[in-house]
Amino acid sequence: MHLRFVTPDDAELLQAYIRRLSPRSRHKRFLGALSELPKAVLDDFVALGRNDRYSLVAIMTQDGVESVVAEARYALDRASGRVEFGLSVQDRWHGHGIGPALIAHLEQRALTLGGVVLSGDALRTNDVMIALARKAGFAIQPHPDDWTLVRFEQVLTGLVAQSSSSGLQMVGHEPRNTAHAIT
Repeated sequence: MHLRFVTPDDAELLQAYIRRLSPRSRHKRFLGALSELPKAVLDDFVALGRNDRYSLVAIMTQDGVESVVAEARYALDRASGRVEFGLSVQDRWHGHGIGPALIAHLEQRALTLGGVVLSGDALRTNDVMIALARKAGFAIQPHPDDWTLVRFEQVLTGLVAQSSSSGLQMVGHEPRNTAHAIT
């Protein structure tokens, strides 16, 4: 498996991944029901760096065919230093360490972008994401604007130690360095 930035050429690959998620996983990831990303949202997902937003995919190649097994999206608010993220892992790959590896990578990316806080929102009923965030050191609190959500936050106070179990390797600070290893 390898991790890389999404480009406009990946629109159909990413859309196929979203369609393959179970309805429950799509609901948890996008905080509502959808069967695929609307065109405008998909276009935004694949517009690398637009408005300081980036999308990553974990890719597995089997029999010469690439498929997405996980995705993460993050956005930097330069004024506040807040980096907000969301992620999903293909249902059959749950429990294989991909989620923690993505979070460890996002911590590094947030620091390289100058972020001071890494945060995300999840449905209050999304026990898996809440447990994953808690295990990664995030503080969990009620969402300030929506009682159905929780917010998890982590203050980035210096270098985040790269987890040896994450298997992710930072290649550089620029999105053009798109290949990262994941084990």
